[in-house]
Amino acid sequence: MVACMPPLPVRLHMFSTGSMTSALGGFLEGEHGDLTYPVPMFVIEHPSGLVAVDTGLHPDLARDQSRLGPLESVFRVRLPADGSGTAGALLRSSGIDPDDVEQVVLTHLHFDHVGGLVEFPNARVVVQAAEWAARDDERMVSRGAYNPSDIDHGHDRVEISGDHDLFGDGTVTCLLTDGHTAGHQSVRVRTETGTFVICGDCCYLRRTLVDEHLPPFGVNRERQVAAIRRMAVEESRGATLIFGHDPGQWDVFARPE
Repeated sequence: MVACMPPLPVRLHMFSTGSMTSALGGFLEGEHGDLTYPVPMFVIEHPSGLVAVDTGLHPDLARDQSRLGPLESVFRVRLPADGSGTAGALLRSSGIDPDDVEQVVLTHLHFDHVGGLVEFPNARVVVQAAEWAARDDERMVSRGAYNPSDIDHGHDRVEISGDHDLFGDGTVTCLLTDGHTAGHQSVRVRTETGTFVICGDCCYLRRTLVDEHLPPFGVNRERQVAAIRRMAVEESRGATLIFGHDPGQWDVFARPE
């Protein structure tokens, strides 16, 4: 008789590929001053394979910020010049080979979420179909919102529409939270230590959630509010929300136990 083995645990690893500084008013409309904040990426260890959620900044930004194009004057990027802060380097320092990552879930296609995609050559990209279609919007490309050289690396791709259970077991679920962009998605992860929701940029900061204080831009403000309220429901059900770029929260995550 073969003993039934318990399922392997699902684990969530959190990384920040450097940091950026920009106007606080870009996060909370009408606010003044600057904000310095993390650029997160995540890796999920699942019994069926490794999954990355977002990929952080492009490695070239450690040496040259001109690839930001029109956004070079908007964002000040801090990425170690020795390459130690890139997605690949961070994973390898934690014992994870980026070549072994089988899927990359992209919350959306802005440069600080897809720049490190080039470091995951064997991964299949999981993206909302509406977001992938928006990457061809010439107006958004001209403004620097989408940079084709960050995105087009020939990866296999799965385009989804709406919520999607990645493994069919409820542990990793893509949640449609559009409004910030045409096809923004968040990711719920059920681990051995609790449930986490990677908000992405549908909810930049805790203040975004508590005050429903939107940024000055986005493709649909009504949908942005709906996405924020969806995150509030997730939190009310016991999930820990991981906000898109909240420096105070990230400091807590990074604090040694």
